[in-house]
Amino acid sequence: MKSIKKIIFVLVCCGSFCACEDYLAVTPESAYTDESFYLTATDFETAISGCYSDLNEIFGKNGTGYINTLIARSDECRNSSEIGRFMESSNSTWWSNPWKNLWSMVSRCNKILDKIDGVDFSDQTQKANIKGEALALRGYAYFQFAWCWGGVPLITKPLSLSETHKIARSSQEATYAQAESDFKQAYELLPEAWPSTKTGRVTRYAAAGMLGRLYLYQCISQRRAQKTGETPTPAMAEKAAEWLKLVIDKEGSLYKMATVYTDCFDGAKNNSAERVWETQYLSGASAQALGLSTYFPSIFIPSSLNLRRGDGTKMGGVTFTGGSGSFRASLSIADSSKYELISGNLDDPLSVVVFDKRRDATLVNGLYVDKSTPVYDYYFVKKFLIDSANFPSAIDYWGTNLPILRYTDVKMMYAEALNEVDYAANKTTIFSILNEVRTRGGLKPISEVELPDYNTVFDCIVHERFVEFAFEGLRWPDLVRWRLAEEKIAEHFALQDEGYDESTETPMYGMKKYHHLAPIPYIDIVAYNNENILWQNEGY
Repeated sequence: MKSIKKIIFVLVCCGSFCACEDYLAVTPESAYTDESFYLTATDFETAISGCYSDLNEIFGKNGTGYINTLIARSDECRNSSEIGRFMESSNSTWWSNPWKNLWSMVSRCNKILDKIDGVDFSDQTQKANIKGEALALRGYAYFQFAWCWGGVPLITKPLSLSETHKIARSSQEATYAQAESDFKQAYELLPEAWPSTKTGRVTRYAAAGMLGRLYLYQCISQRRAQKTGETPTPAMAEKAAEWLKLVIDKEGSLYKMATVYTDCFDGAKNNSAERVWETQYLSGASAQALGLSTYFPSIFIPSSLNLRRGDGTKMGGVTFTGGSGSFRASLSIADSSKYELISGNLDDPLSVVVFDKRRDATLVNGLYVDKSTPVYDYYFVKKFLIDSANFPSAIDYWGTNLPILRYTDVKMMYAEALNEVDYAANKTTIFSILNEVRTRGGLKPISEVELPDYNTVFDCIVHERFVEFAFEGLRWPDLVRWRLAEEKIAEHFALQDEGYDESTETPMYGMKKYHHLAPIPYIDIVAYNNENILWQNEGY
């Protein structure tokens, strides 16, 4: 794959960054200077590949990425980490590592956008495409900065350290607006699809889908308004629906929901019609040596697998022990009561009980974990472990791409947006989408009789998104934007296995309102030393 080879090159030649006193100072340092680089179309192809290498880091190439943080934060994950217990400080690497990588990508994109108009390209389409990629990747970063950190300094050109420290932190609204502008410009410049030599690059419709997500994240839902007293914003939902519809209109020609649920995250099905945008990895020892594989799936693998008793087979074909075992599934997502029965009766142990297929595709129970008998009610995650093209033999040999935007997510967001706009006018489309997702999971179709109004549809969407996108990094931002985080986290910590103190009959941990936003890394607060320029989020 030509694009992968370019990533290798950039990692070797110009992928490093100088050590700096704060994360916002991310001036590239390499064997090349600006005067000797950014001179040809090939240089810019190399430079944009470097931006994609940052994207891979953001998504957990080395086990410390953004998606790891979002999973650990949510109620789907059982772990004893500081972030999972809402006990982290502004020094926490859980937040500082993705913050650093996002700024690194912004810096690389800014350099490309600053230099590219001054260079002649024989192929103007190529030039436009690279600009579009840089804008889309920068837009992605500012989108994350907006919802997760609540606004950051808006840096859109290369700056020195002293110049950077003069740029004041912008509001959440302004940061969203910057991401919106970047994605809209990218949409006009990017191709509908790339040739096979450039598989995995961001496309026009990936930008459109991200715009739909961006507007939905800014939407004050009717349900949220009922809880908080805010004013609903159906106009924002209308914008979301408009952009998501552009992607859906390409169903059949470019995109299609996977027929089988496991195909959505099987490494053998990378870059399928289900994946609108995903990070790119390669599997095996050579990929690992070149930094092109990912560590991410191994965070779900317990270190004490009993391969002789079939634990590896149950985990999707894992052939090694020594996973990190960092994350287990919580009972908030794993307990059988969270899933619909297809057949059987939970009260009758002799009856045949079959749950939503997505449960068994995502979770595994009854592993031996190096014991002589299986351990039950101890759930591990096997999602993303399927890599049938080349079964990994080490923790960081994985070549399973990680989704940034699945087509199923596009359709689910579209249904949600239509429900916010007008349930009665859009119910036919809403039910069509919900039932397409449910049918793939082996569930019966659902009708207006069961979901007669906005509120019941909203509740259904909340549940379906939890089950469908478990451990894909979407649960926490969903809970935050819906203003359901405190409620769901309280339910989570009320479970005995999640830190419930039986002696006092109270949860040992809790979430506060300020946890809706992540902390600005302490190192940057200290470096700026000016609360009028860069200030810490409340509570940290």
